[in-house]
Amino acid sequence: MNRCKWSEESELLQHYHDKEWGKKAAGNSKLFECLTLELFQSGLSWRTILHKRENFRKAFAGFEIEKVKQFKEEDIERLVADAGIVRHRKKIEATIENANRIDELVKQYGNFDAFLDQLPEEKLEKQKMLKKTFVHVGLTTAESFLEATGRLPASHSEECFMSNS
Repeated sequence: MNRCKWSEESELLQHYHDKEWGKKAAGNSKLFECLTLELFQSGLSWRTILHKRENFRKAFAGFEIEKVKQFKEEDIERLVADAGIVRHRKKIEATIENANRIDELVKQYGNFDAFLDQLPEEKLEKQKMLKKTFVHVGLTTAESFLEATGRLPASHSEECFMSNS
């Protein structure tokens, strides 16, 4: 069975490709996790991020928004020293700020899903809205997040068995 080339490097990548990527993700914590992992992936390989996902979950309190938004400088220092994750201060700080922003969106829309559901239909406009809403999220990261969470069709290669699903 042919898959997208990037997913053939490991069983973990294959599982992610086949079972998660492009499938509708829901729930505040799950969507926060997806946004954060895409943010950290910027400039790196998805393989690196996916293989550190469990470490990210531990480091960021299971992506519980209420907990992450209360992280202080000592938490940032702890994370910068954590070899189990990508130790990028600006991305760590952005994750904490994004927890605050998601919390505000939840108060306004009821949940993160509802905010995403009200984004404009047009792909570029969706990306621009995410870029404007979140810290350290550019157009490419926004597109990756929207694909990963099933809000845009995943860009499977032509040879991939999922390209027509």
